[in-house]
Amino acid sequence: MRRFLEALRRLVVGSPIASDSARPMALRSRLALAVFGTGLLSTVAYAPDAVSDALRKGNQSAAMPWMAGGVVLLMLLLGFAYRSNVHYRADERSDVGLVRERLGPRAGLVTGAALLVDYLFTVAVSVAAIAQFASYVVPWADGRELEIALGAIALMTLVSLRGIRDRARLMVAVWYGFLVVIALLFAIGLSRAGGIPDTTPPDSASAWTVVIAFAGAIASGGVMMTGIEHLASSGPYHSPPRARRAGRTLLVATFAAATAFFAVSWLAWHFRISGALEGPLLLQVTDAVFSSDAVLLIVGIASAAILYAAAAAVFKRFSVLSSLLAEDAYLPRQLAMRNDRMVFRGAVLIVAATSALVVIVTGARLEQLIHMYVIGVFASIVLSQAAMVRLMTAKIAREPDPSIVFRLRMTRVLHVSATAVAGAVWIVVAVFNFLNGAWVALALMAGAYFLMRGIRIHYGRVRDELTIHENDSASALPSATHGVVLVAQLHRPALRAIAYAKAQRHTSLKAIAVQVDLDVSRALQRQWGELRLGVPLVILESPYRDIIGPVMEYVKSVHRASPRDVVVFYVPEYIVGRWWERFLHNRATFRLRSLLLRTPGVIVAAVPWHLSSAEGDLDNLDRETDVRA
Repeated sequence: MRRFLEALRRLVVGSPIASDSARPMALRSRLALAVFGTGLLSTVAYAPDAVSDALRKGNQSAAMPWMAGGVVLLMLLLGFAYRSNVHYRADERSDVGLVRERLGPRAGLVTGAALLVDYLFTVAVSVAAIAQFASYVVPWADGRELEIALGAIALMTLVSLRGIRDRARLMVAVWYGFLVVIALLFAIGLSRAGGIPDTTPPDSASAWTVVIAFAGAIASGGVMMTGIEHLASSGPYHSPPRARRAGRTLLVATFAAATAFFAVSWLAWHFRISGALEGPLLLQVTDAVFSSDAVLLIVGIASAAILYAAAAAVFKRFSVLSSLLAEDAYLPRQLAMRNDRMVFRGAVLIVAATSALVVIVTGARLEQLIHMYVIGVFASIVLSQAAMVRLMTAKIAREPDPSIVFRLRMTRVLHVSATAVAGAVWIVVAVFNFLNGAWVALALMAGAYFLMRGIRIHYGRVRDELTIHENDSASALPSATHGVVLVAQLHRPALRAIAYAKAQRHTSLKAIAVQVDLDVSRALQRQWGELRLGVPLVILESPYRDIIGPVMEYVKSVHRASPRDVVVFYVPEYIVGRWWERFLHNRATFRLRSLLLRTPGVIVAAVPWHLSSAEGDLDNLDRETDVRA
């Protein structure tokens, strides 16, 4: 069975990868755009829908180009601001490291919690959008959005666990292919529309309705900024000079995504597509421009590909960020360890499980997920830009050159503007989308923050407990050791345990058995005397047929008699080879061992006895070890 499970694991996740074979990634901007820019560009597939839906609910659909223009300006502002971030700190910690360095560890922890939540929703939103595109293009997929979304997560999880590297050519085809599709769609749509924009004024409505519509549009348009942090953290993967290339990649990706977003929004406005009908706005625009099922399929495939690439990239970014937080003792240490496929398996499974849970709870409804989405990334943006303001202020105070001071002051103005605008957007999102789902993201951020803070406090306490002090008593030899061998029945494993205990030359050595049946205990005593093992046998009374209680009391009594002594408790244990044999052996002593391990001054020694079924597994294990070596 073990051989079958090992073969199945190899088939699913692949063979181990040696550490020496891992090559660092060093990409030029052309390739880095495709590898790291998918998150920013993929939002074009659903951001126009979100803005259009908010305007339509307030009867302000005619204002679509103006709101799209506002989102573009916001993107450009944050793009230039983040280029400055990258020039200062082109490493994987990105916002978390910058905020922690300039605003303190608590602000850095808030940033980390916000980004982790943002990544979870990025996966959920992307797969929900894939399901929406599939249901529009393929008739049989209609009504199966949840199954499609969960299937996409399962596929991404499998690919991530196998540790498949990004294929640069494939990613280039996906990124540039989607951009070409949008460019052709806009060019042909513009030509067929005659190039004359619809100048219909916004629909009349009350002032409060207009405010709500515009605020909702701003909050929804904020999803266009959700991939910017991933680009900002891509510095280590660029070719030298890394900071300059990463900044250039970020700006180009921002311009490309902003242009594509505005193109789709303008076409939707010009062809009077308000989102009232079911289906992605991008596909409705394609229908209006071409009226061709073949073209619709092409656009749908290109959109699904860019959405899949964006979500798959988040798996890797989540794994890297969680490993960095684990190294800083904010998450379990295991998350900082790569498995034999050079993958952070724990982080991959966490992001897969939590994003799948979000998709199930929301029923893969894209509109509801978008309302939950923007909170995390804008919290990170606000804190990172505030950290850059503080950094520029400190540099200005130290710089004697007036020309450099002027440039630093202009950069500070840029970051102050980005902080103010991003803060305003965050407040709008938190207020106007609170009941629509923003509260979920806020609750998850708070939960992640307090969880990581609690883990950090725990690791700190453990570190203090484990620190070696002067004249530390931990290195002192025990005054005596007392061996205790558990004998449930007298057989070869028990003899092995007794022989091992004798070899340790304890101060005292006794074997103990619990009397559950009087006849069995008498037979054990008779057989014990016949074998003449040279070790006294103690029979413990148990009127209620409990095994654990009498043993625990006996061991504690030995320790109470000599608190400075150590009790070594030997337990014979079967080593089995078949999975079902685990349910037939060692069950009675499992809880006893766990309780004894919690008792101070007691050491539990499991003495293995290999059954014949385990011998084949040992041979296989030896062969596997030789192969890996």
